[in-house]
Amino acid sequence: MDLQCRGKTFLVMACSQGLGKAVAQAISEEGGRVLGTSRRPGQDLVLDTQSQASRSDFLLHIRGERLSGIFVNTGGPKPGDVLALSNQDWRDAFEQLLLGPIHLVRDLVGQVERGGSILFNASSSVRDPIAHLALSNVLRAGVYAVVKTLADELSPYRIRVNVIVPGRIATDRVQQFDENLAASLRTRAEDIRRQSEEAIPLGRYGQPEEFGRLAAFLLSPQASYLNGQAYWVDGGYSRSL
Repeated sequence: MDLQCRGKTFLVMACSQGLGKAVAQAISEEGGRVLGTSRRPGQDLVLDTQSQASRSDFLLHIRGERLSGIFVNTGGPKPGDVLALSNQDWRDAFEQLLLGPIHLVRDLVGQVERGGSILFNASSSVRDPIAHLALSNVLRAGVYAVVKTLADELSPYRIRVNVIVPGRIATDRVQQFDENLAASLRTRAEDIRRQSEEAIPLGRYGQPEEFGRLAAFLLSPQASYLNGQAYWVDGGYSRSL
């Protein structure tokens, strides 16, 4: 299927590695132009969603760009339990995962063309809380609520808003999570992965490119009637109706 991305520009946040990189590659393969961001200086535009100064600088840099789609993606917050995390931990994660993205979308939406798309990246924790990831559990659910609300607010402008929800995708972050959990349980990361795979009907972790292909489709004109919904990429792990 031709996703009709040629001649169109897509903003992909946090695309230097992991899921963001996979989305950028999928769009590029479809002929789309990608404006990518990273927290670190390099080939991509610099953007740290947690920093107001970084957000402001980025918005100045991108002013005037006409966008067909935005992939709203952030790094994951630090692990920890509700009662163990500090007030500053909560403030930082709120700025990074929720307030920063809201600020960016609010200021960029005027540059999104009619018929364009905004796709937020979330986590399976929006439905099934993940042990020792309290910040993600709480704030990713907030992201989902923002998506449902924005879909109503932006539909009159023919801008679609959706959320994509990764399960266990084989990225460096998921590997680090497996290693941390293994250390806390005094076992091996390989054992944690095997146990996780046994709980997934397809019997394996997903690959980043499998996530990237769906994200590219949801951002593209070919998904023109998909709006206000969550799309799960988890191999069937979630059993909820």
